[in-house]
Amino acid sequence: MSDAWNEGYFTDEGYTYSYSREINPVFQRYCLLLRGFASLETTDGYHCELGFGQGVSINIHAAANPGPYIGTDFHPGQAAHANALATAWNSDARLYDDSFEQLLARDDLPQFDSISLHGIWTWVSRDNQKLIVEFARRHLKPGGLLYISYNCFPGWSPSAPLRHLFRLHDRFATNTCVRPDQRIEAALQFSETLLAANPNYASAVPNLDDKLQGIKGQDRQYVAHEYFNRDWNCMYFTDVVDALAPAKLDYATTAVPLDSVAPLNLSAEGMDFLEGIEHPVMREQARDYFVNQHFRRDLYVRGANRLSAAEQRQGMYNTRFVLLRAAESISDTVRGPAGEATLQTEVYGPVLEALTANAYAPKTLRQLAGSVPSMPYDDLVQAITVLIGMGAAAPCQSEVAEKLVQARCNTLNLQLCKRALLSNKIQILASPVTGGGVPVSRFQLLFLISIKQGRKHPAEWAQLAWGVLAEQGEVLIKDNQPLTTAEENIAELTEQAEAFAEQSLVVLKALNIV
Repeated sequence: MSDAWNEGYFTDEGYTYSYSREINPVFQRYCLLLRGFASLETTDGYHCELGFGQGVSINIHAAANPGPYIGTDFHPGQAAHANALATAWNSDARLYDDSFEQLLARDDLPQFDSISLHGIWTWVSRDNQKLIVEFARRHLKPGGLLYISYNCFPGWSPSAPLRHLFRLHDRFATNTCVRPDQRIEAALQFSETLLAANPNYASAVPNLDDKLQGIKGQDRQYVAHEYFNRDWNCMYFTDVVDALAPAKLDYATTAVPLDSVAPLNLSAEGMDFLEGIEHPVMREQARDYFVNQHFRRDLYVRGANRLSAAEQRQGMYNTRFVLLRAAESISDTVRGPAGEATLQTEVYGPVLEALTANAYAPKTLRQLAGSVPSMPYDDLVQAITVLIGMGAAAPCQSEVAEKLVQARCNTLNLQLCKRALLSNKIQILASPVTGGGVPVSRFQLLFLISIKQGRKHPAEWAQLAWGVLAEQGEVLIKDNQPLTTAEENIAELTEQAEAFAEQSLVVLKALNIV
């Protein structure tokens, strides 16, 4: 495509259909509360996403949160997909294909409670970064939050020259008429051949070939947008702090709950060293060296206000939490930069038992504390935080907000289930309880269609799923081998449907998805 409108961004290949929980306002507010910061929580506040990709996250959040949504993605194909999905569930979200300059020129935009940009900052020009900052300066409310994620140093230092090599090959050594996937393959092959010739760079960077092999195994849509844009402005954390300062934005915390669990991230020496640094920005930058940070997910606030210890504790006690998967399927280990840790049975056993009580219904932290009265407050908060960090649990929005969005979540989820009849691109459903998305496989989406049609038995759900797959010439893969007969496929689908009935349905009901 011409650079006349895409400004060097790789638009020849659309982005993935992934979902990002970090853009969920409910999750964002929890991360701020966890670190002791106040946040806005209204049922009519506006939210904005800059660079929404295929629009999966913004549609999920526009359905599952009570406030109106506005967003832009300057790739017209992606904006068209996002709008088609929004139209299917009668959303009032305003989704544009404006550039940041065009969006900033609009005179019909409100003040926002939150502005989010996931995976955008690094891959746009410096001029566009300035436009983003100006947009936040003009349109983020006092007390509003900004979520931003980006590639960063020092973690990217060894691989940055490799990424530059991909881009150079695509720019100088490939005919632009060649298909995007072929251009990507050619650049990867060229880089592999270069490394095989033993340049000094390869000798200076350990495991560089393993890194390249890992990239070759990744989804090509992701690789295209991660490695092949013209602009790539990797920064240190403090560079971004300085860049956002003109918008009156204060760094608050990361949108990574596990970052608050120090032993998962740091050695004893690292914890002692960081404890001696008084300035929070300097301490955070130094921490990036200890964990070798390569990608940050950060929350900034326009006028950050600290909560008192009592206010924070009350906020935590009043917050509801819910499991996102069956307790028996939750791993007993968790991994962080400092290594792997085993969840203590004496702590997590009672917490999981309390969360599963009453058919997995959401519980406030106060209710959980009542169920495990002998557990200290800090241990309980850490256990919940770890489960959220693992993706096994989630904070919930208020019951008032939940009721406001239930009907439109139902409408969106029906459309997403129908899409599973033809495609496996989107495997997520909206929960009015969490305000966000819940991963659901394509097969499970097909099982839900069967349930909505009145079929009560897993064997019936499996038959419908197999009918869809067989018509499209698809088969299941088991133990890395395709299942070749209808009987084998139906047997495997029946087994999965039975597991879905026994484990997943109760969770989806608690999340008010079923």
